[in-house]
Amino acid sequence: MFQKYNHLGFNNPYYYDYKGSFIIKKNLSDLLDVYDGQRRIDPVAIIELLNKNYMFADRTLIQDIHRTPWLAKPNKLLNKWEYSRVTKHDFLDVPEIEIAKTLFQKICSEIQLYIGDKKRIGVLLSGGMDSRMIAGSLDYLMKTNNLIGLEVTGLTWGNEETRDVVYAKEIAARLNWSWKHYKVTAKDLLNNIKETAIHGCEYSPIHLHAIPQIRDDNNLDVILAGSYGDSVGRAEYSGRKVRFIKPLLQNISNIGGIIHQEIFNQSMKYIENDINLYHEQFPEEKQYMQNELDYQIHYMRRMLNPCMELLTEKMEFCQVFTHPDVYGYMWSINPERRNNLVYKNMFQEFITKLDDIPWARTGLEYGRKKGTLDSFRKDHHTYDTIIKKEIFDEIKNLVLSNEIKQLNIFNQGALKTLFKLIKYFPPNNLVYLEKIVWLASLTEMIRIYKLEGLESVKSGQYKSNKSLSISLEYFFEQTKKIVKFILNK
Repeated sequence: MFQKYNHLGFNNPYYYDYKGSFIIKKNLSDLLDVYDGQRRIDPVAIIELLNKNYMFADRTLIQDIHRTPWLAKPNKLLNKWEYSRVTKHDFLDVPEIEIAKTLFQKICSEIQLYIGDKKRIGVLLSGGMDSRMIAGSLDYLMKTNNLIGLEVTGLTWGNEETRDVVYAKEIAARLNWSWKHYKVTAKDLLNNIKETAIHGCEYSPIHLHAIPQIRDDNNLDVILAGSYGDSVGRAEYSGRKVRFIKPLLQNISNIGGIIHQEIFNQSMKYIENDINLYHEQFPEEKQYMQNELDYQIHYMRRMLNPCMELLTEKMEFCQVFTHPDVYGYMWSINPERRNNLVYKNMFQEFITKLDDIPWARTGLEYGRKKGTLDSFRKDHHTYDTIIKKEIFDEIKNLVLSNEIKQLNIFNQGALKTLFKLIKYFPPNNLVYLEKIVWLASLTEMIRIYKLEGLESVKSGQYKSNKSLSISLEYFFEQTKKIVKFILNK
């Protein structure tokens, strides 16, 4: 179970402490089958997820049940955690062309390790650069006979005529691979709400994309993904370079006022503790170095890995770029050298030309800043339209359910206001939509696992957050008069 515990892409099992010993299971449902404690909701985990779309540290939504720690395995007595040594960040000034050659070799070795003697291989393929690095490296290994007899299938999700879909199809055709395309419909998104609930509500259902479809539709030996490429290979997190990413504790707030304020206030010290405990375990010299570990420990590990974990229910799944030799090498290099030129030089190591197929992020060939854009759409989905126009009522009914109310965590007036605002002032982004979809999943999880809320809220115990206290970013330009008018309808 802990064979690859020191890989960044390791899917941490679940555990609880029973009389000084760890009870560990791969899946939450398996652990709950043997867990006889109280299934009480954890408001700290809820606040963390609403703010960041993932939980911090090792929390789950159920108090006393945890994910196993980052880069740790249990000792033989199952009563302590043994942590892997992490390569410290450094400032090695290595030319990008040299980094590219070394990184390419290390990725090839990592792919060979993950594939072994397996023959039916899947690759999560998009129009981005990370999956293209995996595709080009795998193609190299096959054409140099380092890997023989493979049947490779590219797996892509997204709307037709979008960059990710068009480019991925072209890459698969050029490499002579099979290719499967999946579209996420309203029905699929509703299914993702239930899948998210079954797996512990550790992310918004939106982030599952077509993962359940790929799991159910394929019989592969292993699927490879390059989701860690941006962060490890190019030192980039959600489009922001590592030197400029913000500490995770910044901007933690009571989103929309939907949590009882006293509960939010009491939770802040525990949220800070989740971050600080890992700082003590893995201290770094500079702030940006600590920030990078934070984003790996909490963001990548607690949102990305759990989503992809569904694939392991039917086949093996491996994230390339996550082997200790790979991330250890990249973290030793000056972050200014971890840039786009690394990938640009890696293209030169490939046997099949792939750098002329545009980058989905820009619509231009990789590395170019000017030129004629393609005619394909950038966004591969229309989740906002699906939520607002096709499944809004279903989501609303789930969120305003007795199950949510009886948790005694949420301000019901604020939740109702949020739905009114979304209906009358439809947002043009997913910031709040993905939160209400997650709340719908929470209702399903409460029903499935019979979760208990906090003790009853006494009259006057919590200060009610009235509608006008809600600070929703996309309503800043709306006047108080308009908001009051809507609330009185």
